[in-house]
Amino acid sequence: MKKAVCSGYYGFDNFGDDAVLSVLVNLFSKKYDLTVFSASPEKTKKIYNVKSVNSFNYFAVLKSIIKSDVLISGGGSLLQDTTSFRSLIYYLAIIFIAELFFKEVIIFAQGLGPFNSKFSELLVKPLLKHCKLITVRDIDSKRLLENWNIKSALVCDPVFTMNITKQKKENTLGIQLRKFCGVNDEFLKKLAESVNNYFPDKNIVIFSLQPSIDLDVCLRFKDLLSRDAVVKNGLSVPETLEEISKLEYLIGMRFHALLAGLMSEVKVLPVSYDKKVTSLALEAGVEYVELSNLKHLEEKVKMLKNAEQKNLTGWLNSKRLDVNIFDI
Repeated sequence: MKKAVCSGYYGFDNFGDDAVLSVLVNLFSKKYDLTVFSASPEKTKKIYNVKSVNSFNYFAVLKSIIKSDVLISGGGSLLQDTTSFRSLIYYLAIIFIAELFFKEVIIFAQGLGPFNSKFSELLVKPLLKHCKLITVRDIDSKRLLENWNIKSALVCDPVFTMNITKQKKENTLGIQLRKFCGVNDEFLKKLAESVNNYFPDKNIVIFSLQPSIDLDVCLRFKDLLSRDAVVKNGLSVPETLEEISKLEYLIGMRFHALLAGLMSEVKVLPVSYDKKVTSLALEAGVEYVELSNLKHLEEKVKMLKNAEQKNLTGWLNSKRLDVNIFDI
């Protein structure tokens, strides 16, 4: 059996990336002997039943790549410089080392960009040209690669393929927030006022889906509400999916939380802080509000309260992750 190493934003207790990793392991574990680079290798070993080394033990990472046959990079949005230029360099370095030692490289269901500098693009482009297979999760990423004369296959985000058990809807509004530029006191107060005004009869559940980034913002928002609310923190992937599936409404920021809501027939209002959230809303045909557009926030919350449930069956059924394309 071939050996593969998996590089991604794993082991940081991030719901979306952990959900992607669960799909990746299910997809590739029968084909490869997997080793996952993780910030919490012992936890990753226990949850996913795979080998794991610390992402920041550079000697162990190098040794694992040299001993492997394949590098699987992804999914999510690894190759972008909005989060930080440093993170881009890290993931590019992994790809560079793999290519340096003539390993096959698979880019797995990634969303590329945005790139804030031409220098970032100059670093990314030549490395992707030497990958064995590139799969991207959105049309904008595919178009970017076409402009670079790089072939890629358009696939769905891996979370689309997860089986989510539909739960009986409870009289509950979910709020999912994360730390980000623009999630300030003014935004939180405006959102709290809108929720108080238009959802006075709903129970409120606030989701912290990456404690190190989300929890502080969630607690600040809770204090601004005019009634009690429950903060859910540190849930596993299955627990998060179950809790989201119970909601009647969800106002959220994170891509995979919103996707889980759409898949669970929850009425969602995406608060877009990134192009991937906007793209998801447009593709699903749901109203959304830009994080920077405080002027429209209350109006969009009101629209959510009066929204009818959209039938997304056809759209969801069109999302497939063709496993045959990974037979390289």
